[in-house]
Amino acid sequence: MAEYNYGAPAVLKNAIDWVYPEWQRKAVGFVSWGSQGGVRSVQQLREMAVELQLAPIRSAVHIPMSVLMAHFQGGDVAAALAELDQPAQAMIDDLLWWTNVLKAGRANNIAA
Repeated sequence: MAEYNYGAPAVLKNAIDWVYPEWQRKAVGFVSWGSQGGVRSVQQLREMAVELQLAPIRSAVHIPMSVLMAHFQGGDVAAALAELDQPAQAMIDDLLWWTNVLKAGRANNIAA
């Protein structure tokens, strides 16, 4: 997601609200970009995710503005993106772990 005015885009918030019933008690990870890598919008969405009964994982991928600028200016985007491999793998590993745990909980009808 992008970061606009220190927060997530309104269209993303609307989309999340729309699919609320389908996403209850499921894990969610974040990939963001922006002037600070989108960290402020991710922080807002983490708080909102909890209220919507999502389980936000700690790991995230924050794409710095320099990577986006490299793309637009013909720079070495592959090298810049390679630096995100480790955070991306950590996020995917955490997301899969939490997905399996929450899936088992839903299968057992464990109430919150």
